[in-house]
Amino acid sequence: MISPVAVASLVRLRHRKAIERVLREGRSWSTPLLKLIAAPNDLGVTRVAVIAGRRALGKAVRRNRAKRLLREAARLHLHEIRPGWDLVLIARPDLPERKRQDAEAALCEALRRLGLLVASREGPGESFPKETE
Repeated sequence: MISPVAVASLVRLRHRKAIERVLREGRSWSTPLLKLIAAPNDLGVTRVAVIAGRRALGKAVRRNRAKRLLREAARLHLHEIRPGWDLVLIARPDLPERKRQDAEAALCEALRRLGLLVASREGPGESFPKETE
């Protein structure tokens, strides 16, 4: 039996080739705080990679805070994301000064725009419910 902690844990996308595949083949959406790039995988599990570049963010303290904010936002909303996707989250320069709720809102907006939320009405292959008169 899988423990509840393991179920709620974030599956990290770690290998360079896998991340490069997502960057090359994925669809993207940008917000002022982050850029989300998503590509389907054949695993049935959603994996997440976080990138916080030195040029964009500066010193290690800012990069590490940005990565923590994005990982936590992804962990909190993992149950809402369609399974079978590889996601790359790229931190933008304004992210380290913001609160966790701002990072969550930016991530949810990007996921909704790309149709990756389970409850999303705008997802691929889904249709709006018919209105009754």
